[in-house]
Amino acid sequence: MMPRAVPAPSDVLPAHARVWVYKSAMPFTPEQRALVLERGRAFAGSWAAHGAPLDASVEVLYDHFVVIGVDERQAQASGCSIDKSVQFIQALERELGLPLTDRMVVVYEREGALRTCRVAEVEGLVERGELTGDTIVLDDLVSTKADLDARFRVPLRASWMARYL
Repeated sequence: MMPRAVPAPSDVLPAHARVWVYKSAMPFTPEQRALVLERGRAFAGSWAAHGAPLDASVEVLYDHFVVIGVDERQAQASGCSIDKSVQFIQALERELGLPLTDRMVVVYEREGALRTCRVAEVEGLVERGELTGDTIVLDDLVSTKADLDARFRVPLRASWMARYL
């Protein structure tokens, strides 16, 4: 299938658009970021469900996150098309040499920079005061564009990690 012209960037996807967020514990280098965006444009431009093109985008946020978005009112992302998106991410992992599907990574802000830890470390970081209820965490569990806009960057107390407080 021939790639379509430039896909809609995520900033113009509607609030109801579905998103999948993948993260890297290591920030992307400028070269890695450019590669993700290049591969993402090609993927989004050719992504389809049952032959119907999907209005999709692939973006990099904060040099740690790859976000795939799709307006499912235009066409539903089917099981096969979602599998294609996972294959795209797995191919990126191989090409970048970085895991993007590790759900045990936590990304948070401290002293003006993004830092990462493992989920198993959160409780100890809270006990030592390195993480507090006010610490901004980046919550990759968002599932819509509206959620991405409203609650991707939230205080720890407003995230799934509040249980560690």
